[in-house]
Amino acid sequence: MGIDDDVELKIGPKTKANEVMRMHPETTDYFMELGVCSCEFDGEFGKLPMKKTLEEIARDKNVPLEELLEKINKIIGL
Repeated sequence: MGIDDDVELKIGPKTKANEVMRMHPETTDYFMELGVCSCEFDGEFGKLPMKKTLEEIARDKNVPLEELLEKINKIIGL
């Protein structure tokens, strides 16, 4: 499934932050509150934070994964 498909994106631990924001721009403020943005790399050979999965972001930001997923789903109205 490509990100441009009309099919609803199922958000889970392996979903990348940039996919969530592209499909649901209303989540941008929450990612910014977490300190996740596309303006920096995660180490010399790391990933852009927005290319990380929600699972990686939860671990990096010390946020329980379930809490992060619940908050995102609440923002997008699921």
